Amino acid sequence: MYRFTRHTGSALTAVALITGMATACSDSPATSKAPQSQKTASSTAAPTAQSPSQSGREQLNKEARDLLNMTDRLESDEGLVSSGSLAVPGENLDKTIKSGTALRVEVACAGEGTVTFTVASGTAKTAKRVDCTQPTTDGFDFTTAGPGLAIQADSPEEESVGTAYIVSHIS
Repeated sequence: MYRFTRHTGSALTAVALITGMATACSDSPATSKAPQSQKTASSTAAPTAQSPSQSGREQLNKEARDLLNMTDRLESDEGLVSSGSLAVPGENLDKTIKSGTALRVEVACAGEGTVTFTVASGTAKTAKRVDCTQPTTDGFDFTTAGPGLAIQADSPEEESVGTAYIVSHIS
């Protein structure tokens, strides 16, 4: 009887493990499909707390990039140095830029609130506060004072803003 119970226990454990693995495998595709279906249904249904933050921020970043016409400019701007979206708070560091380089920095944000963009190189530093509720861009000239360039974005409303920036050589 002992031998029978021991084999039955092992068999039940194996079945439980296989069932658990099969369930985990079958849940993976469903989990990856869920955000796609939530994106299409987000206007009619209340999404979960984690998904709207991710997809909402991605949408705000896209809106900010659109304000700068980034897609068109990335293809045609030969003087382009750097571009992208920043996490808030976040920073992008470009170590390839040399000291004394004259640059044009353009920033945009979308959403609710304000973002302070800070550009720094060596001892040179410029900060620009942008109102994200206004569909405009802000730009300024900046000359590096050391090797490298850091672009930072900070906002008290970090969950409700998206950012974009373009840095190019002044020609």
